[in-house]
Amino acid sequence: MNYLTLDVETTISNKGNPFDQSNKLMLVGLSNGKTYDIEYSVDPYKELLDDIQIAVDKADVLVGFNIKFDLHWLQRYGIIFKDKRIWDCQLVEFILRNQANPYPSLNGVAEYYELGSKLDEVKENYWKNGIDTDQIPLPILRDYLQQDVKLTEQVMYRQQAVLKERPELQRLISLHNQDLMVLQEMEYNGLNFEYEKSNTLGDELEEQIGKLDRRLHEYINYDDFNPNSVDHLSALLYGGNIKAKRQVPIGHYKTGDRKGEVKYKWEEFLIPFNRMFNPIPGTELAKEGLYSTDDKTLRSLKGNKNAMELLNILLTRATLEKRRSTYYIGLTKLIDTMKWKHNIIHGQLNQCVAKTGRLSSSKPNLQNFDGEIKTLFTTRYGEIT
Repeated sequence: MNYLTLDVETTISNKGNPFDQSNKLMLVGLSNGKTYDIEYSVDPYKELLDDIQIAVDKADVLVGFNIKFDLHWLQRYGIIFKDKRIWDCQLVEFILRNQANPYPSLNGVAEYYELGSKLDEVKENYWKNGIDTDQIPLPILRDYLQQDVKLTEQVMYRQQAVLKERPELQRLISLHNQDLMVLQEMEYNGLNFEYEKSNTLGDELEEQIGKLDRRLHEYINYDDFNPNSVDHLSALLYGGNIKAKRQVPIGHYKTGDRKGEVKYKWEEFLIPFNRMFNPIPGTELAKEGLYSTDDKTLRSLKGNKNAMELLNILLTRATLEKRRSTYYIGLTKLIDTMKWKHNIIHGQLNQCVAKTGRLSSSKPNLQNFDGEIKTLFTTRYGEIT
């Protein structure tokens, strides 16, 4: 088998996210000993990409550490690798360690196999000080990249030696590595998302939440009550005090520009609430006197008519607020923050997180959308008839 180990260095907006439109591919390092300057300088790089493609074409297996990241970048710059097999050292190590250590690091794995460590200068002296990759001296960046390639290749050979002693894992690891190729394509393509409609629906929900807040304050004689605060909700539902501050006069200014004006200081005081519901045993929180206010607990409470009317307002508000902040407004804000294309969401599909080995999703969690938000994800292939 012909193995080709690869690694890339990119600019660092959003941790080098390959779908951040402001990021660029700086260098590509291969285990053939070559480092390719892509957008580090102003030189044309078409011939360099062609050379990388030739090296990829000759390989049977592409090797990397968290290689999905590197493959995204290669695909963004036109490199084709769809018919290749994959060896992701991070994924392999996750399985070899019984899936107990999420996202193993290259440094940690290399040190475990007594192979040395990454070169710290780039991270410590440049990235941590906000200096982007294109401002790092090229010789320093090349050395950093080549050390990563070298360590990754050495880790791969150590892992293969371990697998000879654990043949029962070989097919599982092969399957997961090839699954990675499918997940890479899914992440790269992303999901079509109706950005403008999502913002509009978020604004509509904000109006509905405002109406519920006005109803809520008919039951509560405290203008600054915060229904998103566990402290406030626990005091309201189970009885207790809310800490608040107010300004109280302490005399007058005797000198200066404010001479004669009333002088104030901030004073803390307590706002008492009578108990509306008996707390459910076992729902005590670590903070003394507080009880759980999560959705499951609140839906289990029983009280008189007035108390249940208030509880229904709180539950409805919580549902709408989560839908607004996490989904309708949250997803458009995520697109803006990540600098993705305006109508595409590139969620992460994670193989190295769950101890059970199941696939998980993050940024955003694509596995946890409710029915209404799903209508904002549209197909690229026209209407289904």
